[in-house]
Parts: sequence; structure tokens; C-alpha cells
Amino acid sequence: MDDTIVFLLFWLLQSSYKLLNIILRLTFNRCFMFGQTDAGSTRSLKVKIIGRAKSRGASAVHEVPGLDNFIFYFDSQVEDIETEINKPEVSLYGFTTEFAFFSVVSPGQSVWDGVFSTVEQFNKARYLILVPIRDLYKIVETANSTQNKTIFFLQHTDRCGSTLVTAMFKRLPDMQVFSVPESLYSAYYLYHVHCAVSLDQYKNMVRAAVSIHCLTPHKMVFFKLNSVACTSQMNMLYDLFPHSRTVFLSRNSKDVISSMTRIINTHSQSCRLLGWSRDSLVNDGVWATEKHNIPRDIAGILLHNWTACMEALDAAKMPVKAFTYEALVADPKEFAEDILRFFDLPDKHVGDMVKAMEMDSQEGTKVSRSNLKPIKSA
Repeated sequence: MDDTIVFLLFWLLQSSYKLLNIILRLTFNRCFMFGQTDAGSTRSLKVKIIGRAKSRGASAVHEVPGLDNFIFYFDSQVEDIETEINKPEVSLYGFTTEFAFFSVVSPGQSVWDGVFSTVEQFNKARYLILVPIRDLYKIVETANSTQNKTIFFLQHTDRCGSTLVTAMFKRLPDMQVFSVPESLYSAYYLYHVHCAVSLDQYKNMVRAAVSIHCLTPHKMVFFKLNSVACTSQMNMLYDLFPHSRTVFLSRNSKDVISSMTRIINTHSQSCRLLGWSRDSLVNDGVWATEKHNIPRDIAGILLHNWTACMEALDAAKMPVKAFTYEALVADPKEFAEDILRFFDLPDKHVGDMVKAMEMDSQEGTKVSRSNLKPIKSA
């Protein structure tokens, strides 16, 4: 069934479900979603997922899911939240103004093994854990998880080989790789798009997101961030984590626009109308330019977003090592050696890193080479 039809049916079902919960809350002071209503804002909660949908399909990457993308019911209260979120099957997913919510998959699974963590967190989650923001901040302060970690950030434009570079770093021992962690993107949307939190609240969410991910036992942590939106966080991340190191990967704008257009064409017409609207693309770049200055056509917006990323690189307040997609494909070995040198890492695993070139780093996703459709000529 078309992804958009599924999403619309889900929306109708969820609306009915929410209405029923409102009635239950007003009548009995209870609801399926949160148990007793006074528990919703004071305790950490575990909820069971019974339905989920995205407007562009469950495998969509550039679509920020929130609690409204799920139908769930109250399962239990979480007494020892610090122990719970340290379990490998539990991962920080996103934020609301009141909660940080975590995706809980089956024991033995990990959302970080896939190509894009946001897709894994959405599709594999059996439960969500909702933690009051203030409780999460207490855990962050107590854990001090970033103190003895070596943190690397990969910032980039769209369609530049960033997923391939991420696959390279997954081959390094004692390196925990987070590919497009949704939590930082979620914080961006709350501040820049929805204007629901203050700048200080936004910074606290970004700090908490990185710190919670750094609870991993690995000594080195590599973040591949969302292009455009999280590129706007480059200087903020450095201010929060001055011992971190950042690299920037880009590709020439013409090829970026061409490749992104192929991705848009991969979705059905109805799916594009609902999920790949001009506004959805504008929201990815609104941090850099006033909305009335953004072009009307999709190609113009894609070029605007590419330019915004490059301007963020120019405005970086710390040393950033810039690489290009063209250099990556021309000489993968030299590319790997250069990036390891900048990170002060040994090059003894370069050969293994280069082997990542032998496969499609996005295989099994909607944006794999085999799924991309050619651009239709006018």
C-alpha cells in the first residue's frame, strides 16, 4: 500500500485514539498513553508501541519523528532510569518540551549497526521510555560521560559520501559510531522550526544528547550528523565539547542537487506531495536564511542548503579539516590516511577502511543506488 495512504489511515486512527484518551483522562483521571495523568510529568514512563507511521514511509531518513508518529499505551513506571538507559537495547531518540524519549528494541539488537540509526530506532522499537527533561539533565551531570572520551564529529553537505565515511569508521576497533542520531535533529526542530524552547534549553538538549550517547563503554565516539540542520550546530558543539574534533565533507553543488532530486523522485507522487513539500525542505535550512529569501523551486532550495553548509564551514570558530567526495573516490587510501592523521589515530586499519568502498554503504535503504530513479528530462 502507498506510504501516504498508510500514513493518512494512521493519522485518522491516532486522532480517534487521542480523543478516547482525552475522554478517559477527564472522566477517570487515567488514559492508555500515560497511565494516571498526574504521573505523566513527574515520573519516567515505559509505553508499549502498537502502531507507527511516517508520511514518507517507515524508511524515510529526512523526516523527524515525534511521539505523534506512534500509537502507544502505558506499560509501567521506570524506577531506576539510569540503569535502564544504560542497556544496549535502549537509545536516546528525541525530545519534546517535557520529555526525552528513548527507543527500546529487543534485547540483543542495536540500532547503531544499521545504515541510519533513525530508521532503526523507528522500525525496531517495541517500547518508548519517556524521561522528564530535568531528570535526564541530572543523569548527565552525574555521569560526566564525555570527560574521558575522544569525540569526533562528521559535518557535511547532502549526498557527499558521508555514509561511506561512516562505514569506514565502523571498521575501527574501540570506536562507537552514531550514524545520524535523531536526538540532535530533534532538538534543532524544537528550537529553529517549532520555536518551542529557548536558546539555553536548546543548548542543554544538545549537550544532553551527546553526553547520553557517550555513556557507551567505547573510548572513542564518532558522530555522523544530519546535513544542513546539524551543520548549524557546529560551533555550539565545539563550545560544549572543546576537546572534540570536527571534519567536514562536501561535494560539488551540481552533483548534490542531481542526487537529491533522484531521491525525491524515488518516492511516489502522493508521498512527495505530503512529505517532500517545499516547507519540509525549507525547515532544513531556515536556521541560515529568512524564509522569504529562500527560493521557490526545489532545486533552488537544495542549492541554498548546500550554500548554507559551506557558509557554516567558513564561519567555524575551530580548526575543521575539509574533505571532498571527489577526493574520496579518487584515492580512498589517501583520504583515509588524511582523516586519521587529523584525528591523531593510527593508520594500521586503513586497508580495512578502504574495503568499505566495495559495497553500497546505503544498501537496504530507500536511498541505495539500486532504488534511486533517474531524473526525468523536461
